[in-house]
Amino acid sequence: MLATAGVVAVVAAVVVGTGLTRGTAQDGGRGTEAQEWSTFAADVLDVRRTDERSLSLVVELPAGGATCGRDARVEYVQDDLPDRPDTIYANVVYSAVPAEFGECPERRTTEVPMRVSAPLGDRVLLFNNFGPAWAPDGERYRMCDDLLGCHPPEDPCDPVWIDQTVYYLDVPVKRLRSVREVRGCDGTWLVLDVNPAEGTCPPDGGDCDPGGTVSRWFLRFSGEGWETVLRTVEAGCAGLDRRFADFPTALCENLAAP
Repeated sequence: MLATAGVVAVVAAVVVGTGLTRGTAQDGGRGTEAQEWSTFAADVLDVRRTDERSLSLVVELPAGGATCGRDARVEYVQDDLPDRPDTIYANVVYSAVPAEFGECPERRTTEVPMRVSAPLGDRVLLFNNFGPAWAPDGERYRMCDDLLGCHPPEDPCDPVWIDQTVYYLDVPVKRLRSVREVRGCDGTWLVLDVNPAEGTCPPDGGDCDPGGTVSRWFLRFSGEGWETVLRTVEAGCAGLDRRFADFPTALCENLAAP
């Protein structure tokens, strides 16, 4: 969050050259332009609808000094892109003097109004071109999941739900499905053979020998995702059937060791 990322464009073809910087007022050093105010992307913490075309955004700003974050505002709104009718884009920014580390040690929140040209409807919001998006949820908006999106699949056995679990193995996103093999799933329980080392191979596999150790994961669905209850390298349902009486042994009883 403290690294400056240069110019950010909500829609590159339209907003190039805004001078918007991703980061906080503690990003830069003290150069010849130290006292010049710059524009930074603000972090949005909460969103609520105030009428059919208006929103109130709660944003977080650096604080604790006279030249820290101020003048939070929506500087640009794009809500009529023909190829993205379901999305409203906006730059939410603040002004600050780039400070040395420690000069803005506090954080504060403030509310920023935002208005669009057409009714909000069920369109999602994307701020500063950084995900995740925000989806309407009654009069408020909820932050969408990076992998599950704004509308997660209803079936827990859908590959997207399993992607969410494997994502935390620190493997390349493009290899989330090549490091695993689903051995059984009934919507409540999931049996998965996993070898994180497979993520080091090129996408086409080829003659790659990743090495590593394949382990068998037993997971239970919590409503918010799959939670691991046991990892093993043994055959069948060893260790699990004795601990969880409701586990359907048909998912694993005939499986060889991973």
